Amino acid sequence: MSSSASPKKIWTILDLITWGTGYLTEKNIDDARLTIELMLAHVLRFKRIQLYTSFDRPMSEDELARFKELLKRRLTGEPLQYILGETEFMGLKFAVDARVLIPRPETELLVEKAVELIKQKYLHETAISILDIGTGSGCIAISLAVLVPNANILAIDISAEALAVAKKNAEDNGVAERIEFRQADILTLQDHSLTQQFHCILANPPYISLKEFAEVPKEVKDFEPGASLTDNENGLKYYPVIAHIAQGSLVKEGIVGVEHAYDQSESIRKIFQEYNFLHPIVVKDYQGIQRHLFFS
Repeated sequence: MSSSASPKKIWTILDLITWGTGYLTEKNIDDARLTIELMLAHVLRFKRIQLYTSFDRPMSEDELARFKELLKRRLTGEPLQYILGETEFMGLKFAVDARVLIPRPETELLVEKAVELIKQKYLHETAISILDIGTGSGCIAISLAVLVPNANILAIDISAEALAVAKKNAEDNGVAERIEFRQADILTLQDHSLTQQFHCILANPPYISLKEFAEVPKEVKDFEPGASLTDNENGLKYYPVIAHIAQGSLVKEGIVGVEHAYDQSESIRKIFQEYNFLHPIVVKDYQGIQRHLFFS
């Protein structure tokens, strides 16, 4: 029995990589090949390197359907990290979704500098205390718990949903017993709420001004939690509060470090000077832009 219908195309892994890379490139999606490979690896439950040893493997109908759903989501502008449900930070895996900000590579520099300063000052202490203000996914607190074994950490966030993500990440990374997660709004946090003293306080607050938030890419503005990105004012609202908390809650010669926007370094130095933090350490990001300030 003959049929005029052409046989259904069998898609292999290499076929999808080749086609998908071209398609996403046409749609002006950054890192087109990497995106396709990571989505394919996610669907197949492969490590990415396994794709290269399985180029000729045919995709099943179910696998193709699941890949198509991920591709549709990416074409709407949804960040790849949310689609995959995870990202890497400081070499660790973190679950991420729309409840939390996606950790940025430059924030790794905040953690790296904090670890350097902590080890210089407190290497031989039996135990030290760290406060992470606005923990989000928990990436800063959890990375510090992994890298500083003598640290106990209080991680606060206004969002109960973000804290749920952070707690899971702490469990998955094996450090939940050394991190206390607490729901709190630092704008209304009274001094007596923090009864302990900290050796280090870190914060990556919402620092995009309301004016500049209107210009951020759609992929960020439409999908990531706005409250983690902008203070709805001039971008500096949280820094006097952080400086005030640090002034009252740091041990003598303790460390406070903050991330900030590309043009805020001088303004934040002045804010911290008002709270008697007089000797800033400037940390630049991968583009050579002043991105973090530490005081000790």
